[in-house]
Amino acid sequence: MATPSSLPAVMAALAANTLVTLLKFVAFFLSGSGAMLSEAIHSAADTGNQLLLFIGLKRGARQGDEEFPYGYGGERFVFGLLSAAGIFFIGCGVTVYHGIEGLRDPHPTSVNVVTFVVLGLSFLIEGSALLFAVRSIAAQRGSMPFFQYVREKADPASVAILLEDGAAVLGLFLAAAGIVASYHTGSPVWDAIASILVGLLLGFVAIHLVTQNRGLLIGMAVPDGVEETFVRVLRERPSVRGVRDVKSRRITPELYKLKAEVTFEPAFLAARLDQALPPQPGALSGVEREATLRTVADGALRAISDEIDAIEVAVRAVIPEAGHIDIEVDHHLEERRAEGTQDHAPRRAPAAQMWD
Repeated sequence: MATPSSLPAVMAALAANTLVTLLKFVAFFLSGSGAMLSEAIHSAADTGNQLLLFIGLKRGARQGDEEFPYGYGGERFVFGLLSAAGIFFIGCGVTVYHGIEGLRDPHPTSVNVVTFVVLGLSFLIEGSALLFAVRSIAAQRGSMPFFQYVREKADPASVAILLEDGAAVLGLFLAAAGIVASYHTGSPVWDAIASILVGLLLGFVAIHLVTQNRGLLIGMAVPDGVEETFVRVLRERPSVRGVRDVKSRRITPELYKLKAEVTFEPAFLAARLDQALPPQPGALSGVEREATLRTVADGALRAISDEIDAIEVAVRAVIPEAGHIDIEVDHHLEERRAEGTQDHAPRRAPAAQMWD
């Protein structure tokens, strides 16, 4: 399996957050600021979460084997789910708890030039990591609008880095605002409020990432338009008479599984079998009958096999992510028509019409 495109962004964010975590803890010990402690915890949680994402990407890149024939891509979503849980319980939970304690039992903070130097350095480092993440996604999106790509097709690890770095930059603004307000008013309440807001921001990010990774673990369908393109390619084949029971799944953001039941056109098979029939008169009678039937059967199997191979090539030409394509041969089209049943009812409009 190819190396995930999100790996460079994850490594950059991991390095940036490790450095920022150290800076923020130094600033907290010097100032005693609750908002700065919240920011330090935030960055420490981000560092741990990005380490989990890195492990998931590396383990998920392994090739399939006898035990897991479709590969280990799902490990990316398992570790992404663990990372999101870490953001929620450590980043959000601890930060909000600390802010509430700050409101219940306020303690004066010691704010000095070191505090603002650390905030400024942290902003530059976190902002650089965020910019790197944005540029990495922009380089992958092609002609698709940026936010549509993030919603529908981007690697969850890339989305996690984008959201975590964005929350980190916004959290720095909130922390700075709380520290400045506490400094000018002399009340530590503003610092505690900033801490709670940073925690709630992390909670929002965590819930979004949990929802996304949960969907991919369960078996989310391919992005909008891909399934319809798959059916269109099938219907354009002269050999195909009908298509039904189309299903899809994202194994990873770079690898899809597509499945459909296909009814082949009898005229197509008849033309192929005519080429396999021996030209001798009486080939279907007498002692030659069994050999002729074997030849015809072999020709039918070869015709269907070759056509399925050609269909897979045609599908991958327009859907490069289609790593696994399952074409099932179906021969009950006429019976279903007689009963008034539909050929294929896909999951999205306007594709929710009969494909045949």
